[in-house]
Amino acid sequence: MAIAMETEQEEEEEMIELGNLSNHIVESIFTKIPLKSLIQLKTVSKTWRNSITNIRHCYPLTTSTGFVLFLKHKTYQESVFMKLHDQTQKNFPKFCTFHSSSTHKFPYLIDSFNGVLLYASENNNNNGFWTYSVSSPVLDQLISLPISHHISRPTCSSLVLESNLFQVISFFWEEVDFDTHMMNCMIFESNSWKWRETQIQILNSQLLQSDGFIRGQCFNSSVFSREQRKLYWIWSLCLLVYDIDFEVFTLFSLPKNNSIRSRKDVYYSQFLYESSEGGVIQFCDPVNSGVFIWSFRGSEFKFDHFVRLVSINDDQDLRFKTGYSVKPCAFNKDLQVLYLHVLPHTIVAYSFETQELVQIWSYEEDEEEEEVCWVFKIFPFLFSSVDLFACKKGIGLS
Repeated sequence: MAIAMETEQEEEEEMIELGNLSNHIVESIFTKIPLKSLIQLKTVSKTWRNSITNIRHCYPLTTSTGFVLFLKHKTYQESVFMKLHDQTQKNFPKFCTFHSSSTHKFPYLIDSFNGVLLYASENNNNNGFWTYSVSSPVLDQLISLPISHHISRPTCSSLVLESNLFQVISFFWEEVDFDTHMMNCMIFESNSWKWRETQIQILNSQLLQSDGFIRGQCFNSSVFSREQRKLYWIWSLCLLVYDIDFEVFTLFSLPKNNSIRSRKDVYYSQFLYESSEGGVIQFCDPVNSGVFIWSFRGSEFKFDHFVRLVSINDDQDLRFKTGYSVKPCAFNKDLQVLYLHVLPHTIVAYSFETQELVQIWSYEEDEEEEEVCWVFKIFPFLFSSVDLFACKKGIGLS
């Protein structure tokens, strides 16, 4: 009798929690809510958690996001494109599938943005100048840009794509004038199809002279916010922000974590991504036991949470540490998953929904043979059809 009363009470509470709505209406409502909000709604009650979990299994998210893996072999380079899948799919055992793979002559993959890639190669016919090439892999298009700067000038370059126009922004980190607070840059614009060299002001440039700042430490991928129209880099101890409209740089100090590793040891592993909230930039800072995640909202950092990394596979007892061993490499807004590159040849995924860490890809090699391939870079990639030739229409280029 008591059991029956408890069951009736639970059913009554469930109906109250869901507003006496039918399951069909509840499912229709939940499927229209972004995943980040659904994860938060799971904490409302046990009933909501069970309902949302069931809906996630029945209606897995679809996404066009993936990776481009830049592999360096002994004699050639290869770009491998992988499409990512929702981890909640019960009948789909794979977390990713290979979409395509291509070998090419470009020795460096510089950047990836919204389905377009930026490659670079040294042009021996032009006395050691760099030649950049822009690729739209989905449409199998490739366009080479005019020669840019000499290889003797250390630079950091990024790609920005808006509508059918794109820009390449290159700044020379060793060419800073501290008296005028200016830094030498080169900007390529597809509407003119020319490079222009300019000097851009750096606000808060005194941070470049901070104890521990090293100018050459700017090797991580950039992030472009369409909403803010700003480009973000990690530059040693600072966040470097470029305003597209006003053509000005601003420096902000990165937050400091209590870690046994110094920032000098882990800067290669730090990572930026744009969250599902427009214009909010997330800063991932790995330490020995996990990853600190901070939010940057225009002028200051705010601590979000700490992701504790545990064993990938308890059966194999595969444990790892961050720093040089683990590098955050991509974030999937649709699936709310942070991807980590476990050196040298493995990618794992951490789900903010399930708080689980799983291995999704590994490059297998013959242990008896000498290593002939390594993962040089991993970038997020969007499988979208970007027509590069449309960028050249109207300016008379063949």
